[in-house]
Amino acid sequence: MTHHRPSRSAGFTIGELIVGVSLSLIVMTGVLSSYVFVARSYNRTIGFGLANQPTLESQGRRTLAWLAQDVQMASAVSALSASEVTLTVPRSDGGTKNVTYYYNGTGAAVSVYSVTVPANALARIDRTTATALTLHSSLLTCVFSYHDTEGNPYTTYVNYLIGIKQVALVLTAQKGSSVNGTLTQVYRVASPRMLLRNKTLLL
Repeated sequence: MTHHRPSRSAGFTIGELIVGVSLSLIVMTGVLSSYVFVARSYNRTIGFGLANQPTLESQGRRTLAWLAQDVQMASAVSALSASEVTLTVPRSDGGTKNVTYYYNGTGAAVSVYSVTVPANALARIDRTTATALTLHSSLLTCVFSYHDTEGNPYTTYVNYLIGIKQVALVLTAQKGSSVNGTLTQVYRVASPRMLLRNKTLLL
Protein backbone atom coordinates (compact mmCIF):
# COMPACT_ATOMS: atom_id res chain seq x y z
CA MET A 1 0.00 0.00 0.00
CA THR A 2 1.46 3.32 -1.08
CA HIS A 3 1.31 6.26 1.33
CA HIS A 4 1.33 9.79 -0.12
CA ARG A 5 2.86 12.55 1.92
CA PRO A 6 0.68 15.66 2.14
CA SER A 7 2.14 18.31 -0.16
CA ARG A 8 3.12 21.67 1.32
CA SER A 9 1.48 24.64 -0.34
CA ALA A 10 3.93 27.12 -1.87
CA GLY A 11 4.30 30.48 -0.05
CA PHE A 12 5.94 32.30 2.85
CA THR A 13 5.35 31.78 6.50
CA ILE A 14 4.33 34.61 8.79
CA GLY A 15 7.81 34.69 10.23
CA GLU A 16 9.43 35.03 6.80
CA LEU A 17 7.05 37.83 5.86
CA ILE A 18 7.83 39.74 9.06
CA VAL A 19 11.59 39.39 8.50
CA GLY A 20 11.27 40.51 4.86
CA VAL A 21 9.12 43.54 5.68
CA SER A 22 11.47 44.54 8.49
CA LEU A 23 14.52 44.36 6.22
CA SER A 24 12.72 46.38 3.53
CA LEU A 25 11.83 49.09 6.04
CA ILE A 26 15.42 49.30 7.25
CA VAL A 27 16.73 49.66 3.69
CA MET A 28 14.10 52.29 2.77
CA THR A 29 14.85 54.25 5.94
CA GLY A 30 18.55 54.31 5.07
CA VAL A 31 17.88 55.47 1.52
CA LEU A 32 15.48 58.21 2.65
CA SER A 33 17.89 59.42 5.34
CA SER A 34 20.72 59.63 2.80
CA TYR A 35 18.52 61.59 0.41
CA VAL A 36 17.47 64.07 3.11
CA PHE A 37 21.09 64.51 4.24
CA VAL A 38 22.36 65.16 0.71
CA ALA A 39 19.51 67.56 -0.08
CA ARG A 40 20.03 69.51 3.15
CA SER A 41 23.78 69.74 2.58
CA TYR A 42 23.19 71.02 -0.95
CA ASN A 43 20.71 73.58 0.28
CA ARG A 44 23.11 74.78 2.96
CA THR A 45 25.90 75.16 0.45
CA ILE A 46 24.08 77.32 -2.11
CA GLY A 47 21.44 78.94 0.07
CA PHE A 48 18.54 77.36 -1.76
CA GLY A 49 15.18 78.59 -0.51
CA LEU A 50 11.74 79.09 -1.90
CA ALA A 51 11.18 78.68 -5.62
CA ASN A 52 10.89 82.43 -6.11
CA GLN A 53 13.73 83.31 -3.75
CA PRO A 54 17.13 84.00 -5.32
CA THR A 55 20.09 82.05 -3.99
CA LEU A 56 23.03 83.72 -2.30
CA GLU A 57 25.16 82.89 -5.33
CA SER A 58 22.77 84.50 -7.82
CA GLN A 59 22.45 87.59 -5.62
CA GLY A 60 26.22 87.86 -5.48
CA ARG A 61 26.53 87.70 -9.26
CA ARG A 62 23.80 90.30 -9.70
CA THR A 63 25.43 92.64 -7.18
CA LEU A 64 28.82 92.52 -8.92
CA ALA A 65 27.24 92.98 -12.35
CA TRP A 66 25.37 96.14 -11.34
CA LEU A 67 28.31 97.62 -9.44
CA ALA A 68 30.81 96.92 -12.23
CA GLN A 69 28.52 98.55 -14.79
CA ASP A 70 28.00 101.70 -12.73
CA VAL A 71 31.64 102.04 -11.65
CA GLN A 72 32.95 101.74 -15.20
CA MET A 73 30.53 104.44 -16.44
CA ALA A 74 30.87 106.77 -13.44
CA SER A 75 32.30 110.24 -13.99
CA ALA A 76 32.41 111.13 -10.29
CA VAL A 77 32.29 109.48 -6.90
CA SER A 78 31.08 110.88 -3.56
CA ALA A 79 29.47 110.00 -0.22
CA LEU A 80 32.21 107.49 0.47
CA SER A 81 32.30 105.20 3.47
CA ALA A 82 32.85 101.53 4.12
CA SER A 83 29.11 100.90 3.78
CA GLU A 84 28.05 103.43 1.14
CA VAL A 85 29.20 104.95 -2.14
CA THR A 86 27.50 107.36 -4.55
CA LEU A 87 28.42 107.34 -8.23
CA THR A 88 27.54 109.89 -10.91
CA VAL A 89 26.51 107.91 -13.98
CA PRO A 90 25.09 108.94 -17.38
CA ARG A 91 21.37 108.98 -18.14
CA SER A 92 19.81 107.86 -21.39
CA ASP A 93 18.87 111.48 -22.24
CA GLY A 94 22.48 112.62 -22.11
CA GLY A 95 22.44 114.02 -18.57
CA THR A 96 23.75 112.43 -15.39
CA LYS A 97 22.25 111.03 -12.22
CA ASN A 98 23.50 109.90 -8.83
CA VAL A 99 23.30 106.25 -7.90
CA THR A 100 23.99 105.20 -4.32
CA TYR A 101 24.96 101.74 -3.14
CA TYR A 102 23.82 101.59 0.47
CA TYR A 103 24.36 98.76 2.95
CA ASN A 104 21.92 98.52 5.84
CA GLY A 105 23.69 96.39 8.40
CA THR A 106 20.98 96.71 11.06
CA GLY A 107 18.27 94.23 11.94
CA ALA A 108 15.47 96.53 10.81
CA ALA A 109 14.54 98.36 7.62
CA VAL A 110 15.76 101.96 7.39
CA SER A 111 14.61 104.98 5.39
CA VAL A 112 17.39 106.71 3.47
CA TYR A 113 17.37 109.00 0.42
CA SER A 114 13.54 108.80 0.31
CA VAL A 115 13.53 104.99 -0.06
CA THR A 116 13.36 102.04 2.32
CA VAL A 117 16.28 99.62 2.50
CA PRO A 118 15.52 96.20 4.08
CA ALA A 119 17.43 94.88 7.06
CA ASN A 120 20.85 93.35 6.39
CA ALA A 121 20.66 94.21 2.70
CA LEU A 122 22.54 96.08 0.00
CA ALA A 123 20.42 98.33 -2.22
CA ARG A 124 21.10 100.30 -5.38
CA ILE A 125 19.29 103.63 -5.06
CA ASP A 126 18.50 105.80 -8.06
CA ARG A 127 18.50 109.25 -6.48
CA THR A 128 16.74 110.85 -9.48
CA THR A 129 13.66 108.65 -9.36
CA ALA A 130 13.92 107.79 -5.64
CA THR A 131 13.69 104.07 -6.37
CA ALA A 132 15.67 101.24 -4.81
CA LEU A 133 16.67 97.81 -6.08
CA THR A 134 17.64 95.33 -3.37
CA LEU A 135 20.69 93.58 -4.78
CA HIS A 136 21.61 91.30 -1.90
CA SER A 137 19.85 90.22 1.29
CA SER A 138 20.78 88.09 4.30
CA LEU A 139 24.12 89.91 4.53
CA LEU A 140 26.51 89.46 7.43
CA THR A 141 29.02 92.06 6.22
CA CYS A 142 29.42 94.41 3.27
CA VAL A 143 32.50 96.59 2.90
CA PHE A 144 33.48 98.99 0.13
CA SER A 145 37.14 99.89 -0.34
CA TYR A 146 38.78 102.58 -2.46
CA HIS A 147 42.14 102.74 -4.21
CA ASP A 148 44.26 105.13 -6.24
CA THR A 149 45.56 104.54 -9.76
CA GLU A 150 48.39 102.32 -8.44
CA GLY A 151 46.08 100.20 -6.31
CA ASN A 152 47.07 101.75 -2.97
CA PRO A 153 44.11 101.61 -0.55
CA TYR A 154 42.63 104.62 1.20
CA THR A 155 42.69 104.21 4.98
CA THR A 156 40.87 107.47 5.59
CA TYR A 157 38.12 109.26 3.70
CA VAL A 158 39.53 112.77 4.27
CA ASN A 159 40.22 114.37 0.88
CA TYR A 160 39.15 111.09 -0.71
CA LEU A 161 38.14 112.65 -4.04
CA ILE A 162 41.65 113.64 -5.02
CA GLY A 163 42.98 110.31 -6.17
CA ILE A 164 40.31 107.64 -6.03
CA LYS A 165 40.28 105.65 -9.25
CA GLN A 166 39.22 102.16 -8.18
CA VAL A 167 36.41 100.65 -6.11
CA ALA A 168 36.13 97.15 -4.65
CA LEU A 169 33.51 95.29 -2.63
CA VAL A 170 33.65 92.35 -0.22
CA LEU A 171 30.51 90.85 1.31
CA THR A 172 29.45 87.77 3.24
CA ALA A 173 25.95 86.33 3.52
CA GLN A 174 24.11 83.49 5.21
CA LYS A 175 20.54 82.23 5.14
CA GLY A 176 18.40 79.96 7.25
CA SER A 177 18.30 79.12 10.94
CA SER A 178 20.38 76.83 13.13
CA VAL A 179 17.22 75.96 15.08
CA ASN A 180 15.62 73.97 12.26
CA GLY A 181 18.88 72.93 10.59
CA THR A 182 18.52 75.16 7.51
CA LEU A 183 21.47 77.47 8.20
CA THR A 184 23.60 77.76 5.08
CA GLN A 185 27.35 78.02 4.88
CA VAL A 186 28.71 81.56 4.86
CA TYR A 187 28.83 82.75 1.26
CA ARG A 188 31.60 85.24 0.42
CA VAL A 189 31.90 87.54 -2.59
CA ALA A 190 35.03 89.57 -3.25
CA SER A 191 35.15 91.75 -6.33
CA PRO A 192 38.31 92.76 -8.14
CA ARG A 193 39.24 96.45 -8.01
CA MET A 194 36.94 98.08 -10.56
CA LEU A 195 38.29 101.05 -12.51
CA LEU A 196 36.46 104.38 -12.71
CA ARG A 197 37.18 104.80 -16.41
CA ASN A 198 35.40 108.11 -16.92
CA LYS A 199 36.50 109.85 -13.71
CA THR A 200 39.05 112.64 -14.08
CA LEU A 201 41.58 112.79 -11.28
CA LEU A 202 41.57 116.02 -9.27
CA LEU A 203 45.02 117.48 -8.92
